Amino acid sequence: MTTRFGVRNTLLSGFLAGAIGTPILAYGFDVDRGYLVLPPGLIVSGVAKGITWTAMWIAAAAGVEARQHGVASAMASSTLNIGNAIGLAVLVAISNAGLPTGKGIAAREAIARGGWLAVLLTATGMLLGLLITLALRAESLALPPPRRTRNAATS
Repeated sequence: MTTRFGVRNTLLSGFLAGAIGTPILAYGFDVDRGYLVLPPGLIVSGVAKGITWTAMWIAAAAGVEARQHGVASAMASSTLNIGNAIGLAVLVAISNAGLPTGKGIAAREAIARGGWLAVLLTATGMLLGLLITLALRAESLALPPPRRTRNAATS
């Protein structure tokens, strides 16, 4: 997909699909709904994340000299993992804020509301990624031209 449509367009489509699929997942965060409402959102969101994931690594190495790709990859990986840790901590804190003590229906409803909010905040983050990607010039994320290799028979 990235080769055919470019890094920027691939990121845009991945973020857009994620921003659509993730709120579908949030629909399942209700004590009166069963688990069967979750797969559509999980599938759309998962495919979107897979699209975005691939293009993200390509974008991380865009414009970087070949000998520096390892450093670019390490920086992208470190940033991703730190962001995941901080983001998860923030979302857990938000989703658990104000939980009542006990195990009754009030606690179940509060947990469902917190999860619903966390999932919608995740979708908001995807929309933010979409807006940031829209602000980037396509040329800044261009794929490098294929390297020509010398064929021993023609040398």
